[in-house]
Amino acid sequence: MRFAITFFALLLAASTAWAQSTLSGSYEVAGKKAALTQVTAQKGDPESGKPVTVLVFSAKPQKGAKPASDALFGEFGDAIVVKLFDDGKVYSADLLHAAFDLPNNTMTTFSGVTIKDFKKADGEISGQLIASGDARGQKYQVDLTFKTKAP
Repeated sequence: MRFAITFFALLLAASTAWAQSTLSGSYEVAGKKAALTQVTAQKGDPESGKPVTVLVFSAKPQKGAKPASDALFGEFGDAIVVKLFDDGKVYSADLLHAAFDLPNNTMTTFSGVTIKDFKKADGEISGQLIASGDARGQKYQVDLTFKTKAP
């Protein structure tokens, strides 16, 4: 009986953690879509003396102690790593996509990425990540609506 109660408690905790994150929308490069399914938020290193939150959007489940660096090394497939300030302004974004014909299939930008309807309250962070542009002749577009547990 004790095993059944423990198992049920763990199952409930896991389903609650899963329910805390939602992600929908699209991410494509050169007309090829990425199937991003995961989003997490971690406390990042300060930039320009301001606190930073790091959002990691990925195609594969995020495991390990360093989701942002693991994503940048391709551990989670196609991914987006966004550093943002507490007011929702984006400091930088790293876009990883198999269709990018760039070193490590990665592009870093310090402009052109925004979060609309940004909200950080009640232990959650949410908004709509928007970006579009051209990286060496390769068009990219991001339109992702997300909600996840705040760090």
